[in-house]
Amino acid sequence: MPSAPSASAPARPAPPRQLSSARNPVLKEARALQAKKVRANRQLLVAEGEDLVAAALAREVAVKAVLFEQERFESGHPLTLATARVRERYLVPRQLLSGVSTLAAPPRVLAILHQPTPPSFSEVLMPPSLGLFLAGVADPGNVGTIIRSAAALGCDWVALGPGSSDPYHPRAARAAMGATFALPLLLGVGAEDLATREGLRIVAAVPEDGRPPWEADLAAPHILALGAERAGLSDSLDVLETAFPVERVTIPQTAGAESLNVSAAAAALLSEVRRQRTTGH
Repeated sequence: MPSAPSASAPARPAPPRQLSSARNPVLKEARALQAKKVRANRQLLVAEGEDLVAAALAREVAVKAVLFEQERFESGHPLTLATARVRERYLVPRQLLSGVSTLAAPPRVLAILHQPTPPSFSEVLMPPSLGLFLAGVADPGNVGTIIRSAAALGCDWVALGPGSSDPYHPRAARAAMGATFALPLLLGVGAEDLATREGLRIVAAVPEDGRPPWEADLAAPHILALGAERAGLSDSLDVLETAFPVERVTIPQTAGAESLNVSAAAAALLSEVRRQRTTGH
């Protein structure tokens, strides 16, 4: 007869529980979190897919619940093992998981995460070596892609101004691919809020009549400001120009070409910042 485990032995993690009803509270919450108001009230977000969930775990983001697709569940999978101490873990049939996923096909794993506590101006580098301000960037995919570029190319923080998408929207979080958890995100920041700071320098991306970015001094500390593709920075630019030195830059394009997607413009400008700071030119 095998001996009983010692009192000091760690308890074995419980296996995921089986879910079989679309009315289960955890599935209802995952569906509800597609709405910005619910995400804001509950301070939660949904992460879909192995890479995004793994990135959240690597950044030690608090996990409320993990849902595994039943048909592809593996007890020895790295995410199964990494989430072993999460209290709420569930096996969900593919059909039910597809009802809460925003993807065309449900992911192997979906997690409900606690949103990182948003920092204030007093908690981030101010003035920054490189900050990013977004005004009116309404598409979640663009916001997520910009956040991913900002994390990769050396931004100290990203401030999301009026009209910009919630960075915790499922599409934004997916496009950011873990960068959501990698750098401070300042939420609900308007140009008026930036104007209360001191010593800031603004580089504003405008669709026309600005200097080519390689002719501007992007090696010096500044905040890069970008707006919606059609409306641009709009009223935010007027506020910024009354408070700080503002340098306007425009990415030259081939005659007759459509305007660059704002996330592509952000990547190009941040790459030029990186080039200037790396080469000294």
